[in-house]
Amino acid sequence: MHRVMITLAFVLFGLFISEIQSQTRDKDYLSIETAVNKAIENNPELQTLLQNIDARKAIKLQSGLKPNPELGFEAENIFGSNGYSGLNSGEITASISHNILLAGKINKRVKVAEMEITLAEWDYESKRLEVITDIRRSFTKALTTQKIIKKNNELIKISNKLIQDLKARVEAGRISPAEVSRAQIILNMLQIDINRLEAEYDSAIFELTTLINTPDLPIELLKGELKNITNLPDYDFLFSNLNNNPDIKRFSGEFDKQKAVIKYEESKAIPDLTVSAGFKRLNEVNANTFLIGASIPLPIFNRNQGSIQEAQIRLNQTTKEFETVKNKLTLQLKLYYNRLETLISIAQKLKNESIPDAEKTFEIIQKGNLVGRFTMLDVLDAERTLFEIQNQYLDTLGNINIVVVEIEGLTIINVK
Repeated sequence: MHRVMITLAFVLFGLFISEIQSQTRDKDYLSIETAVNKAIENNPELQTLLQNIDARKAIKLQSGLKPNPELGFEAENIFGSNGYSGLNSGEITASISHNILLAGKINKRVKVAEMEITLAEWDYESKRLEVITDIRRSFTKALTTQKIIKKNNELIKISNKLIQDLKARVEAGRISPAEVSRAQIILNMLQIDINRLEAEYDSAIFELTTLINTPDLPIELLKGELKNITNLPDYDFLFSNLNNNPDIKRFSGEFDKQKAVIKYEESKAIPDLTVSAGFKRLNEVNANTFLIGASIPLPIFNRNQGSIQEAQIRLNQTTKEFETVKNKLTLQLKLYYNRLETLISIAQKLKNESIPDAEKTFEIIQKGNLVGRFTMLDVLDAERTLFEIQNQYLDTLGNINIVVVEIEGLTIINVK
């Protein structure tokens, strides 16, 4: 019983250690969702844009404040000569004046500030989408390379075993040593290709961790699958969703802002009224009086014509900028759509024709080798061809996913 308990304890301890190791390994697995979340959290430009939104809100608060009243104090006929020496003949005036903004200037100024907040929010959303797209593109590129490396390592493992079998046949005098040398050349070429892929993978991981803004992030493996897109989405549907792009939607706020600026500048053509009231002490006659006043500038020369004209020009300029951005995004969508169409066609041909043909060829040569019709080198070469076509399919699938990422970044929809 005691031995059973000890054995059970060791088993449980082993399971515990295995679980801890598994959890540790899982921590080094990076999913695309985790990468995106970390990038959004760590991106300094996004943090700056959030602060810009807060700053715009502070500007709105300030723009809604009324002018402060002014308190004035004046003393006349004091400390002079003859009968005006001292304070006996002095006139002391205390007054308060206030500038009243007419034509709804404060409300119109607040409206402009509100539109600036909206634009700042769209700037944040645009940058956020850019960060997400960059991360997804970089992750997909690295994931594709990771899968191709895994596939090539399988081929190298098989090739190593095959070379060992060939060496055994050489020792038995059944084949020439040249067969081993030729097989070794093929293996060396595979190893060179692996080294190239690993360098590409390291570069892709470095790019990914840099985008996440955590260069020392430990990544053992990327966790995820490549989407197998077989049906080309409808272009008109994608084009209609182009209006969801923040760079497009931002212009709705830009137009509203420019219209608000025009109204605000037009209101500034109407002069503001200044009113005042005060108290006056006449020491010479021992009397008190009150005074009131009002003043308003005469808009004879400056009616804010230049600023109004500038605001109208800015509105027309915004229209042209909108057309430029819309045309640019439309062109990008069309180019990505054409590329996606081509890649899907290539992937279908590889999957439905090239890979089955290569598998069939490999199977025929493998069976023929058993009866002496083909050499082991023929088997190795056929197997390498099969793996190369499978790798080409993986690479095409990866490129499809990257193009889909770009299209989704433009249209803000999920392409299936």
